[in-house]
Amino acid sequence: MKRKHETSFNIAYCGIICALSSIIMFTAVIPSLTYVMPAISGIMIWTVGSQINRKWAMMTFAAASVLSLILVPEIEAKTFFILLFGYYPVLRDIIDKLKLKITRFLVKFAIFNIAAVCSYFAVVFIFGVQGMLDGLEGVGEYAVYVLLLMGNIAFFLYDFSLKYIMYAYNHWIKPVFNKKIK
Repeated sequence: MKRKHETSFNIAYCGIICALSSIIMFTAVIPSLTYVMPAISGIMIWTVGSQINRKWAMMTFAAASVLSLILVPEIEAKTFFILLFGYYPVLRDIIDKLKLKITRFLVKFAIFNIAAVCSYFAVVFIFGVQGMLDGLEGVGEYAVYVLLLMGNIAFFLYDFSLKYIMYAYNHWIKPVFNKKIK
């Protein structure tokens, strides 16, 4: 769909999504929302890719990442947003075009595990937060592996639900939105 003032619309839409993403990220200060809010914020950025294109989505992600670094006090939330959840929904569209299902699966989990390990090291060694494994003392020396396993299970559920969220947006929300902005 070609609009008369396409560039103006793109800039305004990306600005709104960036601001909304930053507000969502700011609510990650509530302890139980540390990982949920970056995931929701990434879905908001994905809408830019669906509505406009991936290039605009990645520029919106970059702007939201800078704002998160400056404004969001929750270190784990902003590192997971920057290293995984902010760009993953946009990247997922590309990964899902791979022909073999096992290849898609392996690429997705490789991305998650690399991002999770990088996030852990960023939180512990760059930001100096030593209490990331608090509460897992009963697991002993395997706490990091248990945390990574739980993260992989949560990521599987997130990726599975993204398929249905994206379907709902593209088939129910986007057509109504596009009628309103004509």
